[in-house]
Amino acid sequence: MSQRARISFALGILLIAGIVGAASWWIMHPPYGVLFRDLRESDAAEITAALDQMQTPYHLADDGKTILVPDAQVYETRMKLVSQGVPKGGSVGFELFKDSDYGVTEFAQKINFQRALQGELERTISALDEVASARVHLTIRRTDLFQPEQDPSKASVTLNLRPGKHLDAREVAGIQRLVASAVEGLAPEAVVVLDDKGMVLSGYAAEGQNAALSSDSLDAQTQMENQLRTRVGELLHRVLRTDNFTVSVDVSLDYDHVKQVREQLIAQGKDGNGLLVHEKVSSAGHGADDADPEHSKAGSTSSDRDVEYAHGREQEEVEQAPGRVGRISVGIVIPATLQQGEISKLTEVVSAALGLDASRGDKVDIAAIAPPELVSTPAASTGAATSAVSRIDAANANASTVDDAASSAVVASKYWWIYPVIAALVLFLVGALLMAVRTGTPRRLTMSEREAALLRLRQWIETPEVER
Repeated sequence: MSQRARISFALGILLIAGIVGAASWWIMHPPYGVLFRDLRESDAAEITAALDQMQTPYHLADDGKTILVPDAQVYETRMKLVSQGVPKGGSVGFELFKDSDYGVTEFAQKINFQRALQGELERTISALDEVASARVHLTIRRTDLFQPEQDPSKASVTLNLRPGKHLDAREVAGIQRLVASAVEGLAPEAVVVLDDKGMVLSGYAAEGQNAALSSDSLDAQTQMENQLRTRVGELLHRVLRTDNFTVSVDVSLDYDHVKQVREQLIAQGKDGNGLLVHEKVSSAGHGADDADPEHSKAGSTSSDRDVEYAHGREQEEVEQAPGRVGRISVGIVIPATLQQGEISKLTEVVSAALGLDASRGDKVDIAAIAPPELVSTPAASTGAATSAVSRIDAANANASTVDDAASSAVVASKYWWIYPVIAALVLFLVGALLMAVRTGTPRRLTMSEREAALLRLRQWIETPEVER
């Protein structure tokens, strides 16, 4: 082979080795996609057991909370698991009665029914977007012939919310009604809803006539505060020509049922004393003495008048509906750019815009505290949001890095034999290339060898050709 052919042969071998190495790398590092994330340990164990039965390759990431499978099999595997009812959420539903034994006692059947009902409620509540997992505990009232009067059914629900999610009052009330509708003899007020921190999310009612805030009252209060805050914000934006201010609104709503009865007299007649119904006048006395011809001594008389008037009565009964405004307090912080007279005028304008009543205890307090260059609420919010986004991106990048490292480690452990094969192939190619280069390069002659060769060449040229 010529030197050019040998170089081409070596380059071809290197190209083949590169293709083999790239194919091996692609086989060892297939693209993986997320099958499930944010899993509990029980759910992850159940899913991995099902994947082992399906002989689907997978690996775990994020401390076992995330399961990854080949990207081309993500949706197919997910549908297969859902069709099998995996994961079940660590709870047992009505499939508990699928293979029930005939020798089970009535007490055991009741306990199994309670477990199945709790499991079904847990699955339904966990289906909400804000809820990561749920635990339901039921105390079901048992009907007894000898104890007809028993305590009503009760229930408690513990919710594990997803990061950054929360439940409003209406959603909590919906969970209460859901659990109450599934259990016989259970009232929605008897369902206690807790979060993962032990805080009570459900509304409660005290005994007697005093009732606590319900879900509707909380929503109404929040909605009214938001409306008033928006109205004040628009007004200040037009006056200050900037968003460099802070508005806080607190609304106190009164949900007491108040009933007032008022009774008063109605003025009648000309003088307002009433209508004349009966009048009786009686007089008593004696006249002049007949022995006194000149009537020098006058007779004495007395009169008595008895008058009866009729008066009209007006009775008014007023019942105030719950939910009326008890008090409104508004606090505003603005930059120190307005004079005291302007601040007083702005206070009057805000009071008139919100319809505040001083006799009710409503109050507006406007404070000019910080200069404009020190208070930068929008910039601070933007900076905080930017930093939060940066932290989220960094967390996602770290998570992806961890996933890639875990994927590489798992796949490398499965295909360990490829590394020795590639190393041997590379050594063989390097040796072949060195031999080809060494064989193709001629050895340089020394000076004496070069002179002897030139002498032999000159003799060969000078030697006459012998004809035969």
